[in-house]
Amino acid sequence: MHPGYVVAVERTRTTGLAALVVLGVATLFLLAAALTALVPDLVLFDAETSQRIVVVWGPLLVVLGVVVSVGAWLTRRGRARRAVATTVAVAATVATLVLAGAVGAVVTATLGAGGSIDPWRALTLAGPPEGSAPDARTVYTTTPAGQDLHLAITRPRDAAGPAPVVVWVHGGGWSAGSELDRAADMRRLADAGFLAVSVEYTLSEPGRPTWDVAGPQVACALARVSEHAAEQGGDPRRIVLGGDSAGGQLAVSVGYRAASGTQPSACASPVPVPVPRAIATIYPAVDLDDTYRRGIGAQRFAVAYTGGTPEQVPDRYRALEGVDALTREAPPTFAVVPARDHLVPPEGATRFVEAARAAGVDAEQVDIPFADHAFDTGPDGSLGHQAAFSTLEAWVTAQVR
Repeated sequence: MHPGYVVAVERTRTTGLAALVVLGVATLFLLAAALTALVPDLVLFDAETSQRIVVVWGPLLVVLGVVVSVGAWLTRRGRARRAVATTVAVAATVATLVLAGAVGAVVTATLGAGGSIDPWRALTLAGPPEGSAPDARTVYTTTPAGQDLHLAITRPRDAAGPAPVVVWVHGGGWSAGSELDRAADMRRLADAGFLAVSVEYTLSEPGRPTWDVAGPQVACALARVSEHAAEQGGDPRRIVLGGDSAGGQLAVSVGYRAASGTQPSACASPVPVPVPRAIATIYPAVDLDDTYRRGIGAQRFAVAYTGGTPEQVPDRYRALEGVDALTREAPPTFAVVPARDHLVPPEGATRFVEAARAAGVDAEQVDIPFADHAFDTGPDGSLGHQAAFSTLEAWVTAQVR
């Protein structure tokens, strides 16, 4: 046998074994990802990665799984490694099918709620639209302590007439975040034809609860927006109030109390606090007592915001719950709820939506499977972000037609 032929065979065998090792390692990774998707409390990666396995990395993992599965089947040459290659191929295929099922469930829930998914953006994890910075940032009131509170305003381009308005209240556990956090999302809403306005409010600190401060400030901002909407190209008759997490709680509380005529404002305005046309939220903390008792890591936020535990200040917790502000006159309400929310347990939002419906309010809930709190704050093009904001945008658009 020619020596060169022997060398070539050995090189081929070595290359094949090396490829099989790489494919085996990739398969172990895929199996860990699939197990993380299947078992909600299983943490085989760091906590943040585990929470985003499906809603951020899912589409890419499915593609990786297909490549690994095909590659493993192609390495099934030679009696010695055929069994190993077959095991790797089968394991990779099973993991890929699990991950594809999870991704498919998110896509199905999104499409069923009127949203949309761009597969290319989900695979490339595309960045935010260009020019996402707000067009203006103005002071809407100054607190007694001398803090200027701002509105970040993003105007629609080429609007044919007065645009509907979205007023957004940021999340952050009432103790973090700013009106600039969702600048890219506000730009996206503006590109869809809305005048988008994001609200700053006083943040809580240990020893400085803001449970009775933040709401009136949001109400003041709402009145200011209504007063000056026409100057910015907006229609004050079509205002949607929205928010995420803590901002969702504020949006519901302020919007519902405005509807019942019981919402105080932090500023005097010639325009009363307007009743929003609709309220749109993402993982809203509308059951603060339940969030405190069952939310993992939520206790410090709730205590800082209210000044105590549910046992110490029960009236404050009750006053901040969506149900407490519920009346038949409340605006139509939308809640995007991650099914695996550890910080704000989804059962609280579900109970609230059911209570709102029982009271005669047009309330709708969209559950996003395999998603945890803040599932939409990954890359702009991620599956989770598209799921949250495309469904919210579709619902809001229908409310202001």
